[in-house]
Amino acid sequence: MPTQPSMRRAPLLHTVRSQRTARRVGCPTIGQCFDIEVSREVDGWLIRIPEIGGVTHASRRATVELAARKCIASKTGIPIGYVAVLVQR
Repeated sequence: MPTQPSMRRAPLLHTVRSQRTARRVGCPTIGQCFDIEVSREVDGWLIRIPEIGGVTHASRRATVELAARKCIASKTGIPIGYVAVLVQR
C-alpha cells in the first residue's frame, strides 16, 4: 500500500525551547490583582477598573470591593473567588 507524504515538518530547535518556558499573558488571568480607582459621587461610589476598561457603581463604601470583583468576574470570566483587587484613591 502506498503512503502519502506528510505535510508536517519537524519542529525547529528554538521552537521547542520556547515552549518550555512560561509565556507572558497579556489578558487577565486567575490570581491576578486588579488595581481599581474609587471616587465619591453624589449617590455613591464610582469604581473604575483601567486594566479591563470597566466601570461600575456601589452605593456604600463597604461594598466597593465586592462590586469591583463582580464586574471583573463578569467581564473576564474569572471566578469571583479568584479575583483580587487593590483600591487606589
